[in-house]
Amino acid sequence: MFELRNRLAHAKEATAPGSHCEDDQIKAGREAERELVNFLREQGVPSSHVFCGLRVPDTFQTKKYEIDIVVLTEFGIYTIEVKNWVGAVLPGNEGKTWIQRKRDIRDDQAEVTYEVNHDNPLEQLKFKTQLLRTHLLRNEACISKTFFHPRVVFTNHLTELDKSLEAMEEIVSPGKYLQFVESFKWGVATKLLNSVVPGLLTGQLSYSAIEAARQILCKVGTWDILHLNGGRQLMGDFKGCVHFSPNREETSQIDFTHQRNATWGVLWAIIGYSPSVFVKMYQRGGKGWFGHATCGSIYIPYNADISFRVAGEEADAKIPANDIESLVLSI
Repeated sequence: MFELRNRLAHAKEATAPGSHCEDDQIKAGREAERELVNFLREQGVPSSHVFCGLRVPDTFQTKKYEIDIVVLTEFGIYTIEVKNWVGAVLPGNEGKTWIQRKRDIRDDQAEVTYEVNHDNPLEQLKFKTQLLRTHLLRNEACISKTFFHPRVVFTNHLTELDKSLEAMEEIVSPGKYLQFVESFKWGVATKLLNSVVPGLLTGQLSYSAIEAARQILCKVGTWDILHLNGGRQLMGDFKGCVHFSPNREETSQIDFTHQRNATWGVLWAIIGYSPSVFVKMYQRGGKGWFGHATCGSIYIPYNADISFRVAGEEADAKIPANDIESLVLSI
C-alpha cells in the first residue's frame, strides 16, 4: 500500500509541473535581436552570413565572450550588440560606464526615477571584435582590421541617447535603426561582382575572404538553450544526465515528452508504473522532406536531474526532466 501511495504521489507531481515564466525585459531583448536578424534577411543578407550568439575564445582560449550578432558582408564584418534599453542613456565617469536613467510607476502610482550603471558596451564590443579577428587569424583567415565594424544598436524608440553618444559612428540610435538595416541591402549585381573581381580592385572583402570567414564562424559555438515549461529559456552549457549522453556533433536538439493527463497518471500508478519522460534526440542537419531524422531515444525518470550551467553562474543547476520541454545543443 505504501508503494502505491508513493507512485500516486509521484504521478500527481509529474502531471502538475512548475511553470517557469520568462522575465519581460529578457524576453523583449531577445525579441529585439530576432527582429534585427529578420530585417537583415529581408534586405537579402543570406542566412548563412548571419551568426547569432557566437562565443569567441580569448587569446589563451580559457574564456569565451558572446557577440549578439555577426554579419558577413562585402563591406566587412559587422559585430553587433543589440540594446532594447528604455530611458535616457549618457556616458559615465571617464567613459568607462554608461548610465541608464529610468522611470517606473510604483503600485501607489507615484513615479520613481533611478539610475543603472553599465560597463561601457561599446568598449566591450570592441574588445570582443578584436578577439574575433584574432580567432580568424589563428585559423588562417587574414582579414584587415579596417574590415571589422563594431556597432551598438539601440532598437527601442523609448531610448534617449546623449548627444555625445548619438554622434559616434559605432552607435546606432533608434532614429537611425531602419537606415542602418537598409544599408545591408544586397543586390544581384554586387554579388556577381564580388564573385569575379578581386577584392584588391574593389576595395571590398573578396568572395573567398567572406567564404573563409564563414566556414570558420560556422565552427564557433553558441549557447545551449534549455526551454522550460511555461516559456522560460535558459542560456548556458548542458553538462549532462546520468541516463543519456548525446554526441554534440550528431545531435542538434533533444525533446522531452511528458504524460500530463492526471487520470492516466493515476491508472499507470495503480498498475505499477512510475512516471517517466520520453527523451528523443534529433540528428544535426537531419531535416528533410519527411521530417527530422532522429539519432536516439530513451525513457528516463520524470524527476531525473539535468545538469546545466546557466550563463554567468559559477555552479551547475540541477533541473528536473519534468520541467523541461526541449534542449537545443550548440556545436
